[in-house]
Amino acid sequence: MGLIFRFFDFFLPASLRNNPADSLRGYIIIGMIATNITVSLFMLVFLLYFLELEQNTAIGVGLDLACLLAYLAALILLKATESLVLCANFLLTILTVVIAIGIQITGGYWDSPVLQLTLQLPVTAFLLLGLRPGIFWVGVTAVLCFASYLSAYLNIGSVQLLQNQSLIDAMYVSFQYTLLVIVGGALIVYEIINGQLTGILNEERNRFEHKASHDDLTGIPNRFEFFRRLKTGLDEARERDQKVAVVYIDLDGFKPINDMLGHHMGDEALKAVANRLNSILRLADTTARLGGDEFALILAGIRLPYDIETIMPKVLEAVKEPIIVNGVEMVVKASCGVAVFPVHTDDLSALCRYADMAMYRAKEAQDTYLVFDESMKQTKNWRSTPAAPN
Repeated sequence: MGLIFRFFDFFLPASLRNNPADSLRGYIIIGMIATNITVSLFMLVFLLYFLELEQNTAIGVGLDLACLLAYLAALILLKATESLVLCANFLLTILTVVIAIGIQITGGYWDSPVLQLTLQLPVTAFLLLGLRPGIFWVGVTAVLCFASYLSAYLNIGSVQLLQNQSLIDAMYVSFQYTLLVIVGGALIVYEIINGQLTGILNEERNRFEHKASHDDLTGIPNRFEFFRRLKTGLDEARERDQKVAVVYIDLDGFKPINDMLGHHMGDEALKAVANRLNSILRLADTTARLGGDEFALILAGIRLPYDIETIMPKVLEAVKEPIIVNGVEMVVKASCGVAVFPVHTDDLSALCRYADMAMYRAKEAQDTYLVFDESMKQTKNWRSTPAAPN
């Protein structure tokens, strides 16, 4: 598969490869041209060694070679002009002319085995150009068929170069398989390329979604993703009659690291804290960075007071463990505030506000955690962390 893509990429300009829609149609064009070239080469062998056209062999070979040259010209045109529309219409025009001539020199509308190849035109047009151009080429195909019928009806403009009925029958069968190979090959190319590009687009979309919902520095969920998960977690907790704890964490001693050792060392400290918090929580829990040196946790399905008394000491111990970067030791500690749904409130914004109140009170002692209680509402100067986004 990689070899096929490299072959396609050689002819497909970079400007088209960078656009998913253009790259899909571009790959289909190249795939169809390659399929038609292959069919033309096989047809050339049949004309020279198997079909008995006698003195008319040169005409058949000439038309086949003209098709080969036209297909190669279409590849060159695509690479030179970087225009899918121009290349596709050029290819379709060549096919129309060749099919029209082929019908007229093999008995006309009533007798020609070439007539069935007209089906290739609208199928190719829809795959390469889309709906409106496809409808246009359906019209062109209808005009071609009608013109061929009119020619046969008036008995003008057509000849029969095939020598006998057995040869005509053989041509009918061979062109049926030719049409199957061309149309089937085009659809196979479409499915393969579309599958590959869909996979690439899904990967790109997942990367963008992850980048939009996760903190660039630490790789953990950011503030917006935290509130999204919290809302989902509270909705599920209501349905299951469970409790959810929200923990706000503020790092103590982080500012001196930034001021004295530089922001790059501060970044390393933040990444270390994020990794440690992730490592001690369950898969159902969430660690998020709200901004700066502020983190938050969502502890799902907790049991009170056991889980809080078990998890929070681990959080404090994990944060204050020395962080060593390039031989330099850094120590930060955590002040944590805990609020529990629905014990303290069943409102998301109030829950976050109460966790922030408890964290602010915990900062007075540092390296500790406090669970919200009603007396904290009397605090006049608690620092308010922004609540959930609208």
